[in-house]
Amino acid sequence: MQKKNLLESLAAFDPEIYGMMQEEVQKQRFTLSLLPTSNAVSPFSAFLKGSIFGNGYLDHHAVQSHIRLEKIAEERAAKLFGAEHAIVRISDIAAASRVVFHALCRDGDTVLSFNRRKSEHCSGEHLHFEFISFSIEPDTELIDLKRVRQLAEARKPRLIIYSPVNYPRHIDYKELQSIAESVGAYLWVDIGQNAGSVAAGCSPSPVPYADVVTFPTGDSLRGPQSAVILTKAKLAELMDKTVLDTGHSMVKKNVLAALGTTFLEAGSEAFKAYCQQVMRNAQAFEKGLREAGVQTLCGDTETHLILARLPEGMDAHVMAEKLDEAGFLVKSDLMLTADEGCTFPILRLSVLDPTTRALKETALQTVGRVIGELMLSAGEDAALQKARTQVRALLLDKPLFSDEWLPANIHLTPGYGQKDLNITQELEAEKKRSQAERMLSFWDS
Repeated sequence: MQKKNLLESLAAFDPEIYGMMQEEVQKQRFTLSLLPTSNAVSPFSAFLKGSIFGNGYLDHHAVQSHIRLEKIAEERAAKLFGAEHAIVRISDIAAASRVVFHALCRDGDTVLSFNRRKSEHCSGEHLHFEFISFSIEPDTELIDLKRVRQLAEARKPRLIIYSPVNYPRHIDYKELQSIAESVGAYLWVDIGQNAGSVAAGCSPSPVPYADVVTFPTGDSLRGPQSAVILTKAKLAELMDKTVLDTGHSMVKKNVLAALGTTFLEAGSEAFKAYCQQVMRNAQAFEKGLREAGVQTLCGDTETHLILARLPEGMDAHVMAEKLDEAGFLVKSDLMLTADEGCTFPILRLSVLDPTTRALKETALQTVGRVIGELMLSAGEDAALQKARTQVRALLLDKPLFSDEWLPANIHLTPGYGQKDLNITQELEAEKKRSQAERMLSFWDS
């Protein structure tokens, strides 16, 4: 069935779901997401996820030995990251985390973790560990690895975890490895939304130093919602066995196919250019925030992430809601420090999705200033209206996935690109464009 006929048939058969799809189209096209875990899926991945591969799966009777699609995805993941062994049949990062805990730890073990990361994946899973935390120093806002070593030597953890989901700086992975080895601990690094820049060689890789590396495959890699576990060869058999023992006994062909293409795409020059643009955009966005008078934590960002510190007395959750009204999706959080009595309310902001949508440094610097001004106004109505108007004007002609990030000489972008918007998006975007132009005309007058 042709796309237009299919959509027309859906509208007639299920107007409720069709209407919700239209709402989602408008939300995504005319809202700027600065969420670290938000990004458009690559057209290749989106196509394969919804392809004929989705008609079948392989259950536990078939997956004791790796099927061809799984083998391709594993080999490409291992090659991309320079890993000795890769596991790709994990549904999400929470499941991957539980596999690692089951494989490497026993009940009651001590775990030394940055900001107690991964403790949230232990509840209800019969995973009972003593978590101790290391964090940034309240005065320098940086991680002090000498202090981490002291903690490790004093507490002798079985596992050391570093997951920089709210740390926008690079860290010395070789020194982390040295700390772990000195106390006989495993080192596990979850690179999270830095996976894309690590794959592209734009950020340091923990793979040569860590016993285990995990990451989600959406977000910075722009693949399907899934996760990967990379391990040293010496842990491969143990980790593979734990994957099956913890119930990961079914693989979906469509996800494996999408993953395989995602890893191939992440090795392209276009993807490297995308990751380089992410870094430039993050720096420009941070500059805009500072120009507006907003402080950022941890010094100058070295990743996709910017931590905006809220003014004294401001509620981070309330400010996130105000920004949502203005057309920005953001994540509020509380930044811990090595001093338990000192925390910082922050907004965790990422430029992954804006970069995918073809925004460059000048636009991101403007966005930083707009958000900063709204924050410092405490979300008052005039500033909110101005921000809403500016973000809609900025996104009028922006796709959800820019053609420039596809490998050379390929222009597919099915469903959400500049050259091939799907029918519903095209019609709805035209309506919204007219509305926004009238708004801008009113504002300018």
